[in-house]
Amino acid sequence: MSSGVTAQPPTTPGTSDLGAAPKEVFKDPQGMVTQVVPKDPVPAPAGTPSDATAQAQAQSDKVKQVFEAAPVGNLIVDQVFPVGDGSTVRMRQEIDSIPVFGASVAQSLAADGSLISVTGALTQKSQGTFPEGAGTPPAEVSKTALQAIADQTQQPVDHYAVTEVKANWYDPKLAAVEDAASVAVPAFKVAVKDPGEKGGRPGEWVVFVDAGNTGKVLDSWGETKQLNRVVCDAARAVVDLDSQQDPTECGTSNGFPATRAEGQSPASITDVDNIYDYFGATEKFYQGYTPLKNLTDLIGADTGDGNGKALRGTVRICSPDQCPYANAFWNNDHMAYGEGVTTDDITGHELTHGVTQHVNGLVYRNDSGAINESMSDVFGQFVFITNAGPYYNAGTRWQLGNGSVLGVIRDMKDPKSHKQPDSYQGQYWYSATNPNDPRQQSALVHTNSGVGNKAAQLITDGGSLNGQTVAGIGLEKAAQLYWTTQTLLTGNATYRTLGTALATACKTNVQNNVAGTTADDCAQVVNATKAVQMPSLDRTT
Repeated sequence: MSSGVTAQPPTTPGTSDLGAAPKEVFKDPQGMVTQVVPKDPVPAPAGTPSDATAQAQAQSDKVKQVFEAAPVGNLIVDQVFPVGDGSTVRMRQEIDSIPVFGASVAQSLAADGSLISVTGALTQKSQGTFPEGAGTPPAEVSKTALQAIADQTQQPVDHYAVTEVKANWYDPKLAAVEDAASVAVPAFKVAVKDPGEKGGRPGEWVVFVDAGNTGKVLDSWGETKQLNRVVCDAARAVVDLDSQQDPTECGTSNGFPATRAEGQSPASITDVDNIYDYFGATEKFYQGYTPLKNLTDLIGADTGDGNGKALRGTVRICSPDQCPYANAFWNNDHMAYGEGVTTDDITGHELTHGVTQHVNGLVYRNDSGAINESMSDVFGQFVFITNAGPYYNAGTRWQLGNGSVLGVIRDMKDPKSHKQPDSYQGQYWYSATNPNDPRQQSALVHTNSGVGNKAAQLITDGGSLNGQTVAGIGLEKAAQLYWTTQTLLTGNATYRTLGTALATACKTNVQNNVAGTTADDCAQVVNATKAVQMPSLDRTT
């Protein structure tokens, strides 16, 4: 068979029909399918071209059938990520060519194109149609969204600004609304900018407005997240975080000019040179420990300043009520830092919010928001460990923020020392009494991330918790494990799905010869999820 034309013969015999193949099916407590694992890899149908995109597309109808979404829309290849000898192909669900927010599946493929597993969440039903001209939303949509956020926060409407409006099908189940039924309805997704509270990060809100009744809000939540390099120096300038044009941009007329670009000599400004180095350390980690060979290509920005697409950051900003500004944040395509909040782990943490934004879009509330924060902590700490800078030693290995003006803000080895839970629904677990209160959601995601953080520390270094003993698999295997897991997670992931995704990602890495991962390593991953008491999905065969 000539190479590059059709799929190679499968390494394991069996049907190419996922629906007919022996398999395990995992469901959440509401009965929605979230993962399917065939007993043996399911080969691509005969005659399928050998590229991963075609192989995944060839399986898509059977995937929809098994995920009980067969009549609803289509699956379209979104992204392809290499995983050892194989790949992860992420597919989004569209209805009438309009995306369903949060609806995606990730197919794990072996080198020969056979299907190892599928992880995801798809809407089960659609209801209604978009009005004519949905590509140009009426002005009332923005007005409704702004008024909703103003009412929730008890701030004037002009405190906020709309940055984007797009047609999306809205399914509350896929937007991380706990216990919601899965029905997608026509809506407009509105991005709203918020300057943040005193001393806090400028924020973002997501608002879904009913496309059939543009005066009605369906849902809303706060979305504030905390190698070519360009670093800009604000030089302690006070910036208006409420400005409609982002004043922290690096390399634009609205923000600040480049102080140091790729290949240039040190600027002799501590924060500028540190961030330049830490951007490099983060890129180096992702390049060396994951299949992502160019972080800049994934999350970088080209502002038209002649420096091309780059990892960009502005340092030493001040806000009207705080100078120096005591925080750092990722803002869609660039970083912004207050003076002294410039460490390698904080940089890795915030840049990973950019990775998550582009890979799986974990919704920033409830369990999915806590997992979003945990993923940033995990990869940020991997950067800290591999960079081995002046603040790294055995005692600080799992401490986030060491060396910054903020001091240590979290400890992944001992989450309880910073009032985070180390076990699911254990001591310090945070439950929001009002899920729509942004302050409570911020507390929830930054608190409950401790469960995911402790699991990562146990997986990497080992230890004992809740009667479970874990033998660590080491940083190289752990980094690859978490990367594969990132490519599998859906936007509405819960700790139930994270535990299953970690186990499946490990098995995928064994199948695809990633970092020498073994079945024994996968047993330790499962032990770690048990140690932090992650709940399990319902499983049928």
